[in-house]
Amino acid sequence: MKTLLKKRAAVFLLLFLFACESNKSWEVSHVQAGKKEYNSARLSYPVDDIVNGIGIEMICAQGLINTYLEVHAQHVPAYQGNDKEALVILKIEGKTFQGIGHRHEGGQRVSLPPQLQLLLTEALQLNQPVTVMLEGYFTTLEPKEFSEQFRELQSEPIKNPFQLPFKVL
Repeated sequence: MKTLLKKRAAVFLLLFLFACESNKSWEVSHVQAGKKEYNSARLSYPVDDIVNGIGIEMICAQGLINTYLEVHAQHVPAYQGNDKEALVILKIEGKTFQGIGHRHEGGQRVSLPPQLQLLLTEALQLNQPVTVMLEGYFTTLEPKEFSEQFRELQSEPIKNPFQLPFKVL
């Protein structure tokens, strides 16, 4: 009888833990390096379509935020033959904005230009979906939870005095 109760309790606990897991579209993680000036944080939006989609990653370090666009299937074509550039297009509420992003080595990562980064963050904070396009790739970013997660990206994490041998989810 005790064994059956223990098994039921274990199953209930597992179900409870999985039910409590949130399915956030935007996710923040902080990296504490031991010295404040080396700490960083990452806000990411996962890729739904691994072939045609674009992953979004915002990195905050030393108070500066840089946004990166990532593809996984092939490389992003160079803009007008320049291997260091890629055309980035944002669509926000029927309006189209273009800019030239820095194309990183290997061609699967592009830095979003500052003016497009500002447009992107402002639109998402105003609860407006944003479609991000690179040649051959696109992703529509949903603003749900963005404002809250963007604030957390820029905040100082609570310093944990304990070092755990595993990551707590």
